[in-house]
Amino acid sequence: MYIFCLVWSVGSCIVQEERDKFNEFLKQQCSSSLPVGSLYDQYIDPKTLSLDLWEKKVQHYEAPADKKFSSILVPTVDTTRYSWLLNVLLMTKRPVMFCGDSGTAKTVTVFSAFRQMDTEKYIFLNVNFSSRTTSKNFQDIIEENIDKRSLKSYGPKSNGKKMIFFIDDLNMPIIDKYGT
Repeated sequence: MYIFCLVWSVGSCIVQEERDKFNEFLKQQCSSSLPVGSLYDQYIDPKTLSLDLWEKKVQHYEAPADKKFSSILVPTVDTTRYSWLLNVLLMTKRPVMFCGDSGTAKTVTVFSAFRQMDTEKYIFLNVNFSSRTTSKNFQDIIEENIDKRSLKSYGPKSNGKKMIFFIDDLNMPIIDKYGT
């Protein structure tokens, strides 16, 4: 359990090219026997408390009923593991940050998780950052969607609900190859 948590906390934001080095480092430091292959390809089976392959959890693809391109999430090892990790972290009501290259289905994975949540309890606020987003723009968006409850307490305008605030493209340090 400790190794799994170490991989998906300290090792989660490591770029793909460096994950092999981190994987080997962990295996060298660990006195117990670890499975062959990458620790990133393993998940903890809650029933047996042993490591097993993420690929065993990948489900069969079913096209979305609404047929919208933006709602397509093809189950792969990556989308399966990141969806599982996101859902576990959302249940703990802690902030989550997904890092990754463009085109790795981060946004689609997040919205897929939101669609599975109880809309009677949660509302979702999505803010897309761009190179032109200012702190004032961001503050205005937040203030438009929350109400002051007491001296230092704020909440969503819908009473009785909790707000999940999603910021897309938080870090945009350079112009990419598409000019964005």
